[in-house]
Amino acid sequence: MKTSAMQWARMQLHTKSCLNDSILGQLNHFFRPEPMHHTPVFKVLSSNMDGDFCLGGDLTLLAELVERRDKSGLQSYATSYLELVNRLLCGSKENFTSVAVVQGRAFGAGMLVALAADIVVVESQAEFMNPSILFDDYPCAVLANKLHNSASRDVIMEVLCSGKRYSAQALFELGMIDVVCEKGDAERQVYDVVARATHSHYGRIALQNYRKNSNGLTHKTTKILVDKWVSNISGGDARFVQYLRRLGRLQSE
Repeated sequence: MKTSAMQWARMQLHTKSCLNDSILGQLNHFFRPEPMHHTPVFKVLSSNMDGDFCLGGDLTLLAELVERRDKSGLQSYATSYLELVNRLLCGSKENFTSVAVVQGRAFGAGMLVALAADIVVVESQAEFMNPSILFDDYPCAVLANKLHNSASRDVIMEVLCSGKRYSAQALFELGMIDVVCEKGDAERQVYDVVARATHSHYGRIALQNYRKNSNGLTHKTTKILVDKWVSNISGGDARFVQYLRRLGRLQSE
């Protein structure tokens, strides 16, 4: 859905609330660079799944890839995931401001994708948790740098890496999300936020300056992170594969 200053993507999570290959590809296309001669755009991300924003990476797929020792498949998935997080965190040259709308559970990679957005609008029933299956070092460390003005690095890393469950209000009080609203009110809040920013020249400049101060991943660093993760996860034994499959089944419930 597009307006003159807003584009809205709703993840179509019909059977499983996770970032499968198809959704990662579509989101990377959606958050692709915008021409600098165009008016800056607000790109909004939400989910069509009642009760869930996203429950993380496609753990069933990862279990299959690990079981087959398919390093190429693991590298492709990991690279696509890092590309998405990187575009959300570091889009200074992409001429857009990202907005995440969380109306349910945001776990694992889903939590990190939501918090990577420039503006995070959350309904009160939402829950957050990160079990850190994908990339402990990044994007958690980069998110901590992004959020360091809101809370201490230790507190942020505790939220991102402890595996504990957090309410929307708890993360709002820590300064890690921008708006908490009642159930069913998130969409109106997004339009209000975008309208205020669109009509505030200085507010829009401040958002763009924030993005210019965000450093993205180089291709070399991305490759190092992907290779390290693939090396670690591809050596998983039968118990690890079973663990991934069990978590993957929970994403369908």
